[in-house]
Amino acid sequence: MATALHFNLDEIDAQHRAAIAASLTRRLEVAKAAQNFQLIALLEQEQQQLGLVKKQHGLALVAKVKQVWNSWMDAIAHHSMLSIDQIMSDSGTVLWRAYDPRTGKTLYAESESEVLQWIEDNDLGR
Repeated sequence: MATALHFNLDEIDAQHRAAIAASLTRRLEVAKAAQNFQLIALLEQEQQQLGLVKKQHGLALVAKVKQVWNSWMDAIAHHSMLSIDQIMSDSGTVLWRAYDPRTGKTLYAESESEVLQWIEDNDLGR
């Protein structure tokens, strides 16, 4: 029987960070007990760097959420926009197609000017 392995990368990352923090704390305690001020300074600097890594990780998550949000907003805005396309009919004639998703109205026209007039007459695209 095959066994599937599933990994939760966020959980593994959190465990890894916790292990590093615990090791650093123990090393700092030993350095303080030995009054090794140079090592204490280096270990405290390492603690600060780990704090920055966590902060940067959080900022990356915020940036990703913003990116997804902006993508959704763009998709919603684009979905409700008037669209105008040049298409070719089955007979080979070039046509203009205009569609307003807010009203559901569609126009097929032979000229760009007909499309512009239709847009103005129906007060579309605003």
